[in-house]
Amino acid sequence: MGKIEMDKVTVNLLELSDPQKTEFLEHVSAYLQQRVKEERYYKSISLPSLEKDNRGLKFNLTAKGQHKMSGLKNTIEKIKNLEAEKKNLLLEIEELKKMADAKATALESEIAALREEVKSLKILMGQEQPSVNQLKVG
Repeated sequence: MGKIEMDKVTVNLLELSDPQKTEFLEHVSAYLQQRVKEERYYKSISLPSLEKDNRGLKFNLTAKGQHKMSGLKNTIEKIKNLEAEKKNLLLEIEELKKMADAKATALESEIAALREEVKSLKILMGQEQPSVNQLKVG
């Protein structure tokens, strides 16, 4: 599974051009989609079933093989730690989704305000009411 790495960055969307804003939101979207895909994969692993299988193995091991149990216990402990990390990542995903939605809403508002400003400036300059096609930005 290809993994997209993203560093935590602060981006002032007002300083970006429209293509840069689009590219940024596409990267955020791809990152969030990857995180959701990973979340679904990890949800498919059942900790209780692994623990149940571990108990069954314990009764079938010979005395010589008992030392392998410590490895299984370590594996189960790692799985429990990963489950805790998964919960934290799910919270982070939700936070990132909210941030992306908020940024998209802010961009929409900013674009609407800019269109109104263009319309007002054209009226002030004595031009007729601009058509809808003239107001659309890239």
